[in-house]
Amino acid sequence: MLWPRKLRPSSWAAALAPRLAHSPLANPWLIGRLVELGGNRVTTDGLTFSLDNPRITTRDKSMVYLGRHEVPELALVHAHLVADLPVIELGGGIGFVSCYINRNLAHPCDHIVVEANPELIPTLEINRRLNRREFQIRSAALAYGPEETVLAIRSWVVSMVGGHGTRQVPVATTTLAQLLQESGFAHINLVVDIEGGEADLVEHEGRVLSERVRTLILETHPPFTGEERAARMIAAIGALGFAEVGRAQRVLAFDNLALAP
Repeated sequence: MLWPRKLRPSSWAAALAPRLAHSPLANPWLIGRLVELGGNRVTTDGLTFSLDNPRITTRDKSMVYLGRHEVPELALVHAHLVADLPVIELGGGIGFVSCYINRNLAHPCDHIVVEANPELIPTLEINRRLNRREFQIRSAALAYGPEETVLAIRSWVVSMVGGHGTRQVPVATTTLAQLLQESGFAHINLVVDIEGGEADLVEHEGRVLSERVRTLILETHPPFTGEERAARMIAAIGALGFAEVGRAQRVLAFDNLALAP
């Protein structure tokens, strides 16, 4: 059947979704389904994101559409990132936060996005292209030891080294020191969202953090690390010379006192 131009599924779905989103009858699954029928793309704050990835659930698409995805990270990025410094971002996902960061940088080419889950890399590349962003992409996991590790994937937003998941895939490894050596960046903003790998980063590369990271924004992930280890990590960051300057739910922002102007 040929749809008249004004009655194509993508057209009516795109028109109905915003009305339903503001209705008391709003249903997350239905909104997500309308996103799918409308082309699997969401535009927010002038940026357009493809959600056309089989790992992203219909309900999760509604969360992106409704503006409920990565809200704490975005708030702290907007408030604390130093725009004229390079950025290394560990855990880029599909590029949602990455595109916001890159748009606000004085030198957008000086931005490396590291994502461990190979299933997300194609969507990350698409979203970079859709928004004409200039960040570099590295497909690797932060890990210490062999050059390859096993990544346990639970969902499109949860994957971790050394954890349990519905799928396990081999991935290359990297470290913050390696990324800094490859890039030649002197001092950076560091944004970290790697499902508990933050604690490994602080334990293994504390000196690198204290000497090279001007602003640190990271999610603490106590459900994965445990509350005690998360608390030790925050204390260790303070001992490295960082001062907490912002907090949104479980995401924290720190300034390096030795590098602050």
